[in-house]
Amino acid sequence: MIGNLPKKAAALAACSIFAGCVSSPAPENMARNTAQTAPADLQLACASAAATKFGGDNASILPVSSAAVDGGRYQIILDSRGQRSTCLIDSTGAVLSLEKA
Repeated sequence: MIGNLPKKAAALAACSIFAGCVSSPAPENMARNTAQTAPADLQLACASAAATKFGGDNASILPVSSAAVDGGRYQIILDSRGQRSTCLIDSTGAVLSLEKA
């Protein structure tokens, strides 16, 4: 065991030296998230509508994700203490649908 220690130490040193030489990809080669999220005011409008429809206070209903869908509409996923709901809202702030998931 002790005789292998210098070999292991040398291997670890070589790995750490080579690991420091790895470069990051160029910005144009990096993966990017191009999905458009809903503006904050629309997310809050959905949370408020959920509080009204399902009960509870606005502070306990949080938007956890959002994405643009066709025609200037947004789908927003809300969470209220583990209970999820889905809100569909347009760019003017009109809630089109609000359903428990």
